[in-house]
Amino acid sequence: MQRYLTMSNTIHLYLTFIFLFFSTLPGYAAELTQRDWMVTLVDTVGWSYGLPDEPQDPDYINILTGNRELRFEAENVYSKDEDNVSVMSFQNFGVFGGSGWLHGTRKPTVVHLRVSLPISGEYKMHAHIRQVGHQFSINGTVTEVDANPEFTLVSIGTFQLQSGAQEIIVTLPPGGSIDYITLKAPNLAAITPDEGWQPDESLTWGVIQTTMLQLLDLAELFPSSTTPLVFEAEELDQDEIKVVSIPHLGHPSGGKWLRTGPLPAEAKFPIELAESGFYDLSLRVMGNPITISVGGHQEISLAAKSYLDDYTFNSLFLFAGNSIISLALPPGGGVDKLVLTGRQIDTDLLETLFGFAQQIQPSAADLDTLTTLLAAFGVKR
Repeated sequence: MQRYLTMSNTIHLYLTFIFLFFSTLPGYAAELTQRDWMVTLVDTVGWSYGLPDEPQDPDYINILTGNRELRFEAENVYSKDEDNVSVMSFQNFGVFGGSGWLHGTRKPTVVHLRVSLPISGEYKMHAHIRQVGHQFSINGTVTEVDANPEFTLVSIGTFQLQSGAQEIIVTLPPGGSIDYITLKAPNLAAITPDEGWQPDESLTWGVIQTTMLQLLDLAELFPSSTTPLVFEAEELDQDEIKVVSIPHLGHPSGGKWLRTGPLPAEAKFPIELAESGFYDLSLRVMGNPITISVGGHQEISLAAKSYLDDYTFNSLFLFAGNSIISLALPPGGGVDKLVLTGRQIDTDLLETLFGFAQQIQPSAADLDTLTTLLAAFGVKR
C-alpha cells in the first residue's frame, strides 16, 4: 500500500511538472492576458519588423497605438565600441535631455546612432546639437546643418523611413556635441482597449472586440446614435478668434461662428464622454489647411472650402472622460460647430461577424481562429 501511495505521489508530481512546464510555453498559457493578444496582433498582421531584437511591452504598445513621435537620447543609442566621444552631463551649453550628451574631439568625429523605428512613414527629423558644421547621413542622403555654440534644436530634413533598425551617421565638427534626435510623423489611429493596454490583465472578449473593430475599420457597419453630441464653436472660451455672424460665407447652425483674423489660431473643443466608444466626427468649417488634433494623439488634415461647409470623418475611437479636440485654423479660416455621433455596437452581431460564439474567457484556440481571420484580411499599417 505504501509503495502504491509513493508511486501515485510520484506520478502526480510528474504530471504537475509537465502541466506547469507547458503552461509557460507560448500558446499554452493557463489564462490568456492582453500581452498574448498584443503579440498575436503585431505578429499576425506583419508589423513585427518594427520591433527591436528583444521587444518589451512598450515596443508592442508603440506599434499598436500608432505612435510616430519618437525621441532618442544620443548617449543611449550611440556605438560605444566605434565612436570616439565622451558622455558629458554639465549644463554650460544649456539644458539637455536624458542623462547626458555626447561631445566630440578636436577633429571631426563620427557618431553612429542606431535606433528602432516602430512604424514606417515620412518623418521629420530634428537634432539637439551645438556648433557649426554637423553632417547627417540617413539612407545615403547627406545633410549639413549648423547650430549655435549652445545647444539648439535644428531641423535635419524629411525622410521616408521603413520600420525596423535604422542607422543615422552623424559627423560632429571639431568640439561639436549632440544631445538627442527626434523623428516625427502624424500618429496613426490607435488600436487599443477601452482602458488602454494593460499587458498583465486577463484577456477578455471586450478587448478583442474593440481592437478588432479598430483594426478592420468595421465600426461603420453599425447604426449611428439618434442623439449626437453637438458643440457650438461660438460658445467656446476663445481669446484669439472672434465670434462673427457673417451670412454670405455659409449659414451657421446657431447664427454665429468663430473666424480667425490675419493670423492663424487654434480652436479647442473640450469634450466629455460618459463611455469609451466609436464616434463619427463632423465639422462645419472653412479654410485651407486645417489640422485637427484628436485627444492630443491623432492628427487629421483637411483642405476645406473658402466658405462654411460640412465634413465628416470615419469613425474614431474615443476614450471616456475629458479630452480636447483642437483645430489649427489658417488666417481667415473659421469653425461653426463640431458634432460627435456614436456608433451602436451590437455584441450579437459581432459574434456573427467574427464567426464564433464568445465564451466566458477567450482560449488559445480562439486566438488561432482570429489569427486566420486577420491573415485573410491582409491588414496594413
